[in-house]
Amino acid sequence: MRREPAAAALGCAGLAAWAALVGAPVALLAAGAAGGAAAASETGVSAGLVVRTAALAAAVAALAVVLGWVPGRLLGTARRGRAALFALLLAPLLLPQYLQLYAWRIYFSPPTALGGYLSMRPALAEAVGTAAAAGVLLLWHWPLAALLLSQGWRSIDRDVWEAAELDASRRGRLVRVALPLLAPSLLLAFGVVFVMGFGEYAVFHLAGVRTLGMELGVVYEQTGSARAVARAAWPTLLPAAAVALLLWRRTEDWSSGSSVAPPNPPHRAAWRWAVLAALLAMPTLLPAALLAAAMAGPARPAEMGALMGDKLAASLGTSAAAAGGALLLAGGALALGSLGRAGRMAAGAVQPTLLLAALLPGSLVGASLVEFQAALRRATGLPEGWWTLSAGLAARFAGVALIVLRLALHARSGALDELASTDGASLVRRIRSVHLPQVWPAVAGAALLVAMLSMTEVPATVVLLPPGLANFAQTLLNQMHFARDRLVVASCLMLMGTYAGIGALVALVAWVLRGRHRRLPAALFLACFLVLSGCHSRPTGVAKVVGAFGTTGWGPGEFVYPRAIDIAADGTLWVGDKTGRVQHLTGEGKPLGGWRMPDTDAGLPTGLTVGPDGNVYLADTHYHRVVAFTPAGRLARRWGGYGTGAGQFIYPTDVAFGPDGRIYISEYGGNDRVSIYSAAAEFLGAFGSFGGGRGQFARPSAVQIDPRRRRLYVADACNHRVTVHDLDGRLIGGFGAAGQAPGELRYPYDLALAGDGRLLVCEYGNNRVQLFRVADDGSAVSEGVWGGPGRQLGRLAYPWGVCLGAGRRAYVVDAGNNRVQVWQLE
Repeated sequence: MRREPAAAALGCAGLAAWAALVGAPVALLAAGAAGGAAAASETGVSAGLVVRTAALAAAVAALAVVLGWVPGRLLGTARRGRAALFALLLAPLLLPQYLQLYAWRIYFSPPTALGGYLSMRPALAEAVGTAAAAGVLLLWHWPLAALLLSQGWRSIDRDVWEAAELDASRRGRLVRVALPLLAPSLLLAFGVVFVMGFGEYAVFHLAGVRTLGMELGVVYEQTGSARAVARAAWPTLLPAAAVALLLWRRTEDWSSGSSVAPPNPPHRAAWRWAVLAALLAMPTLLPAALLAAAMAGPARPAEMGALMGDKLAASLGTSAAAAGGALLLAGGALALGSLGRAGRMAAGAVQPTLLLAALLPGSLVGASLVEFQAALRRATGLPEGWWTLSAGLAARFAGVALIVLRLALHARSGALDELASTDGASLVRRIRSVHLPQVWPAVAGAALLVAMLSMTEVPATVVLLPPGLANFAQTLLNQMHFARDRLVVASCLMLMGTYAGIGALVALVAWVLRGRHRRLPAALFLACFLVLSGCHSRPTGVAKVVGAFGTTGWGPGEFVYPRAIDIAADGTLWVGDKTGRVQHLTGEGKPLGGWRMPDTDAGLPTGLTVGPDGNVYLADTHYHRVVAFTPAGRLARRWGGYGTGAGQFIYPTDVAFGPDGRIYISEYGGNDRVSIYSAAAEFLGAFGSFGGGRGQFARPSAVQIDPRRRRLYVADACNHRVTVHDLDGRLIGGFGAAGQAPGELRYPYDLALAGDGRLLVCEYGNNRVQLFRVADDGSAVSEGVWGGPGRQLGRLAYPWGVCLGAGRRAYVVDAGNNRVQVWQLE
């Protein structure tokens, strides 16, 4: 058999890409899983958690198949408008699941009446959260089940169905004909939805529901090891592999032939169309209406551009590159099948693993790729960059492109190809003249689908994303945690606009393919590359890094996402992290002691302050209180409780002490205020309310007092500014606006005061620390910026806190790198 050079080149290129992006990482996963299941005490993954997650996923899968039955039949038996119906069923899959959950979650979160009721009843709140998460998964997955069932309907022979209509009742046709013939498709639809629900991360993470998929992300966060994640994820591997093999075998039989069961007459199908309309409205129109109804106010375009513009552009570029990579992987996998026996054997290994990568939990795929890419970087010296994320997303969604291209190949007519081949046309000529006119819509559609899925992918993105690289999906998820509805809704509008832009780009590519503008795609790619390569802020040094301490782990002096820090009078440090530990360290990072917070199920503290009495005060955010411990870890005092009244909190974030003994506590979640207490914890008053106007706050994250000037500084995080008050709460002024330039801020999370009155601002959103000189009227001038995104010394990844010690040494909590960095101010 003659082998075409072009097919061989495509197959070899796809095989090489598969080996680097899928084959080697999957082998790494298998090796890690072969080490045995990790102990529950090591990973937090118990048998009970696996069983509960499997039961929840099975319930969602079964209901998704039920809801997908009617739409699947409509699509599978449609004679006209099949492409439009297919697009309608595809639309809900492009709206992120976590966005749908957020639309519902607004109405049972603080400060709503239902949210307040649930906050006092944790068991009921967990049940409601689980039900909401399961409902969203059901609304997202039923279109997927319908698409799979439609292929089963298309495989039913029309003659068989018409004979059954003559001899059997409607119920008889269902039981004796339809169900037996559709059994493989029903099993496949159930299996695909089950394995995807089994490994789901983002929805359960946002709902606060412990599942296996959510715990896998926690395991990686705590260990940084793909092998640890693989050992914890072993229950997902076998079902995912089985479903991937079944999907691979079934797609070989899919076709779009004309011998299919006929549609029902219009008068019988009317109710089915009504059901379809209702089902489509629930995951699309209803969440949009809920978000719009809850919107607190219009988002300012300039603010949204400063906050999300670079993230949207970066995500668009990485998603476009991911789509190209996915097409290379899928096209190469299909080309291998035409390269003789060896090629078919290679295709038999490549194609199922591409489907497996699409079905496995995203955090698992991402962790394996991170470890493999780290080994490549050690060997080649290639740094991290946007290509790291694009390669991972290409591997994640190449299976989706493979299915779409397989459907297109089944649908095309082979007669013209045979005629062209008989006339001696080469493969390149046949592709250009015969295949491309038939399959380019499917190629463009596959690219569009992969790009859109990549835009909103969370679990793999969170693991693969290099520190500080702008990303839309991660920022949107963060907004859902601590920003306000207007920002989330505005971000969603930006997402929809991006989808429209991607569609226009696909139309442009189609125009290019029809014409002779062959150089335009290369120009577009180069433009994206230049945009992605130039989006980094540069420090304007007023400080130099002198060291760092801490690594990932649970041991003394090790951290898992540290996010609170303060310095005691003796120069020692107190650091809190997401394991619930509070560690006592020397200024050089040597462990001195510490303790673990007694309550952590609902959440962890975000603020830590050493009081004048030497006790450690923590804003116990998700328990709506302030607690103080002695240095030995004994509970010294506690006050507060859920509510909006005097002496109550929703989500407290920080504690500061005035020169007269008064205590200042910031909070968000609806109150968005600073409360003032006496030294005996008696409520004296409060100032501020939620909003972006004068005297208002949007997630005040930190408070800092200048006793010499009798000033109170508040890090107004989601308004991207610092406000200045007197010690009674009267507003004096403020500074900052959303942006990346010196003097601008993005999510200021913490503050520290220098001895000369200058103010250090720790910027979570810009991965940097900025030094300000504050004037008497509350305005300020930036005197320097240091940090910037990265893993190397002197770079930061999502810094949460900063404190200043003797000798003008600044300690910065480098949360994403699990360390504390030390800078010397000039």
